Amino acid sequence: MRFYVFAFFAITISILVWLTLKNEQTSVGECTQANDTISKSHEEYLLQYGWHIKSKCNTSTEIVNYYPERIETLQSGGFNLEPYNNKGIEATITSYRLIEKQQNRDTLSATIYEIDGNLVGGYGGLENWTPGIFSLDDKERLIDEGIIKK
Repeated sequence: MRFYVFAFFAITISILVWLTLKNEQTSVGECTQANDTISKSHEEYLLQYGWHIKSKCNTSTEIVNYYPERIETLQSGGFNLEPYNNKGIEATITSYRLIEKQQNRDTLSATIYEIDGNLVGGYGGLENWTPGIFSLDDKERLIDEGIIKK
């Protein structure tokens, strides 16, 4: 019985993570090759963690009204939106393709949230990974584990 409960929980979490990432990150094909305007504050924010922007993918706005599972998924990526959740607050969400690559040559992305014009945080994404979300300050860990190139 324990096994079934664990399996159900693992499958449910995997599906929720996939849905979260699917809704918040654009696919690689949707990123522009042109030099769209990249926010200087976003560029500086990512640089402080050692990440470099290749291109802008998407900018959208949405009300931060997330299910607890989505908040937990974002927290697993080192980003806490709990203080803003279910308060009718609108966030501007921008995703970028990063210059850095995975060892298998798949792409990396970064998603940044702004609320009321203030950058409140973000997280990274690994293409073709489940859950595929990581904390932006995990670059050295990802290199050490052989997931991304140095």
